[in-house]
Amino acid sequence: MDKSLRQHIIELESRIHLLSEEVMQNQKTLTERNRIETELRVAQQALELYQQAIQLEEQLQPPGLDDDGRPA
Repeated sequence: MDKSLRQHIIELESRIHLLSEEVMQNQKTLTERNRIETELRVAQQALELYQQAIQLEEQLQPPGLDDDGRPA
């Protein structure tokens, strides 16, 4: 995995924003709206899991270390 967890979160937040705007467009067919809404839910669930992983990582990190695990 070349991307950091935080980079994945940033990309998911951006994707969620774009999908939210897309689903609001009136010219979408029911099938298109359903596909977008499904993708939106999956992205939101992934974002939630990544955020939980960050929180767990922060809880498990010994005091005095930076985000990369190096002495602060």
